[in-house]
Amino acid sequence: MNVNLNNKKFKSEFNSKNGEISDQTIFSYNQSDNIIWAEYSGGEIIKGSIIGKVVENHLEFVYQHINQENELMTGKCITHLEQTKNGKVRLNETWQWTCKDNSSGKSTLIEI
Repeated sequence: MNVNLNNKKFKSEFNSKNGEISDQTIFSYNQSDNIIWAEYSGGEIIKGSIIGKVVENHLEFVYQHINQENELMTGKCITHLEQTKNGKVRLNETWQWTCKDNSSGKSTLIEI
């Protein structure tokens, strides 16, 4: 799927129990060529950022944020894009913390 994420906003539809984002977390994406970046905040997240790239049919990025407990959390993610029936973009993410317990999970974001 060939979609440009520039100026698109997303919120969580689903997240694994060991994740920290919720439907209160808003992601603001930008894209230039194959480089993507985003800022996110809301819910348990005070401030977060993403930097990554488009690789063939998916995104690869790293993320970092400060949560409500004032912890610095870091991770990495592979995201597959999907177009919904109503034309919105859905991000299907498989992620892993690179801090604390290094656990992994899945999340889904939907364009708002």
